[in-house]
Amino acid sequence: MWEPRFTLHGFRYVEMRGFPGVPTLENLVGRVVRSAVERTGRFTCSNPLVNQIHDTICWTFASNFQSVPQDAADRSERVAWLGDSGFLGEDLLYNFDTAAFWSKWIDDIRDTQKPDGDVPVVSPIHWRRTHDPYSRFPAWVSTYPLLVWYVYWHCDDERILTEHFEGIKALVEFLGNEAYCERAEGGEYDGSGFDPSDKREFIVPCGLGDHMEPRADGSSSFAPERTPVALTSTAYYYWDVWMLARVAEILGKKADATHYGELAAKIKGAFNREFLDEGTNQYATGSQTSNALPLSLGMVPPDREAAVARNLIDDIAINHKGHVSTGIIGINALAYALPECGAANTLYDMINRSTFPSWGYQISQGATTLWETWDGNPEEKLSYNMKMFGGIDKFFYRDLAGIRPAAPGYRRIEIKPNMVGDLSFVRAEVQTVRGSVAVDWHRDDQSLALQVSLPVNSQAHVRIPTMGLENIAIAEGGTCLWKQGSYIGDVEGISGGRLSDGYVTLEVESGTYDFRLTGNKEI
Repeated sequence: MWEPRFTLHGFRYVEMRGFPGVPTLENLVGRVVRSAVERTGRFTCSNPLVNQIHDTICWTFASNFQSVPQDAADRSERVAWLGDSGFLGEDLLYNFDTAAFWSKWIDDIRDTQKPDGDVPVVSPIHWRRTHDPYSRFPAWVSTYPLLVWYVYWHCDDERILTEHFEGIKALVEFLGNEAYCERAEGGEYDGSGFDPSDKREFIVPCGLGDHMEPRADGSSSFAPERTPVALTSTAYYYWDVWMLARVAEILGKKADATHYGELAAKIKGAFNREFLDEGTNQYATGSQTSNALPLSLGMVPPDREAAVARNLIDDIAINHKGHVSTGIIGINALAYALPECGAANTLYDMINRSTFPSWGYQISQGATTLWETWDGNPEEKLSYNMKMFGGIDKFFYRDLAGIRPAAPGYRRIEIKPNMVGDLSFVRAEVQTVRGSVAVDWHRDDQSLALQVSLPVNSQAHVRIPTMGLENIAIAEGGTCLWKQGSYIGDVEGISGGRLSDGYVTLEVESGTYDFRLTGNKEI
């Protein structure tokens, strides 16, 4: 009897029994091997393609958990790149219990930080030029503060802020050093065309940029061709400083909170002077990433947000026929920016496609995990199992189901489902540090059924969409609580409600609720 075992695609192994003989379906057993992180999120909806995209993303995420967030499971790049994991922090936390996993890896990043604050783009340091210079990719090293913040926000544990405050502070100081990009010049992956004489204050001109943009010819571009590298690098420099100011405030470090809050404002001002065309309300080239990234990070002047968002939506609909035209950074930015701008329908339409470039296109070509490029050209010898385009999975939980933490650790929760496209139902559940948060909604032309479950010691704003109906009434468990534009109910656990922006918002305590909205279509 012979039972050899060998690695297959980095996360499965095969057992062969009954040798001699030829492997068959009857004597091969495939098994999944990964770090012991439990599934905490469940999502399904009425659209089979969306469900398949979600499952494909989750398979990719799961196979990347190999004691570190492995980059590519099917080739000799089984290392922990920064970048993907930071941009996808919330997508991963919605789906898997990764607080301990991230805490350990964040410690690895801190342990490999140099005395001047520089952070390697692969940690633990493994291969390639990850020592000298450490970080040619400013947006990529933002993974360090991004993950610290997401773990705190989703798990309500201030210890991670305390443990990493000084490390993040050192990184921010390093990124602000005017010699930073001079050290990074000429790196193997620097496609920025960096000019050493470029000394624009608060602007970071070097980096990898919006990696893997799709091209019109059906291929993908390693270096960005639509969005300036300086825009993405400077935007994440701003975010790092903004987040550091918030952490300092939380930890009671008033002087640091003031200093870094003022620095963030200066970076934002320089960013807008450099990239915002006030005549057209376009950032830089007007690409999807150029406009979506500052919208997602709160960098757009309030009086210009609507116009910048309109430009973004028009570029998607008109210039790209509803398709994505971004790389990894832009995917994450679109997932945040479009729903916040009231354009969840636009993002849903972008996802609900099977033509190039799209997630559905990869699936139509046989993908069972996400590809490293939009096209998956085998001649490029790149990965067929890489998580970098998984940044839209948060949209399924945050916006289609509408589950969002509104305070650290889900102390307060916002439930705000979006009724978009052809969806007739959505079901989602997230196991949080306080317990299960679940949403289940079904709709037809003139009614909506919405079940919500909230854990103990939590409070929520439950925002019920009116779906454009008139004369709406809302009942909970058969008791009417909203009629003729006013809250009239006396339902235990619900303290009041108001109507604004197409939603009836109810103040709700922990418990399980069964809401039903009815109304008439406008004539």
